[in-house]
Amino acid sequence: MQRPLVVAVSGYSGSGKSTLVIELAKELLSCVTLFFDDYVPRKDFPESIVSWIHSGGDPNEIKTPLLREHLICLINGESVILNKGIGWAEEYGNLKPKEKLELKPGEIILLEEPFGKERDEVADLIDLVIYLDVSPEVSLGRRIYDLIKNLKHDPEVLISLLDHFLSDYLYGGVKEMYLLNGIRVKEKADLIIDANQEKNSVVEQVKREILRTIRNL
Repeated sequence: MQRPLVVAVSGYSGSGKSTLVIELAKELLSCVTLFFDDYVPRKDFPESIVSWIHSGGDPNEIKTPLLREHLICLINGESVILNKGIGWAEEYGNLKPKEKLELKPGEIILLEEPFGKERDEVADLIDLVIYLDVSPEVSLGRRIYDLIKNLKHDPEVLISLLDHFLSDYLYGGVKEMYLLNGIRVKEKADLIIDANQEKNSVVEQVKREILRTIRNL
């Protein structure tokens, strides 16, 4: 059996990474999807993101041993069990009950990984990096819109989460983290996509690149 192609989808929060991974999985046969946020709670980031950025913002300080373990298992044709909903996204409005999922191996592994190949822990397992290029303002607007759309039925929770997210973004170093990481990943990406485009166009462009890469293996 040929080794699965591991595709990392990178970009700012709000650039459309998760949406792209989900839509690609519908379009491509034999896919398995992995999401960074399911493996990294906020406590696994540097305590002060501002200080971390000022000291260089080394992505290798963010450890995801379970993500690496799951990637290796899937590459080797083994299924894995994921307790979905344990990551940072939960703190920003993903309030669904945790669920245990069995992820079965496929010919393509779609990985939502904001740091591309910048983290040594997973870099050697990634074959293709797709970078979704969008302005920070659009990214922020999309993130806020998603929170409002998902939590408009509970204004108290919504206001609390908006306060939490915007405080981190504006004053907690998150905006600077996105900008610095974006520069690094974009420079080394295999394909840069204008993520301001209509969703179907983005999906089609990335699908073509993945299929082209598979044909050339």
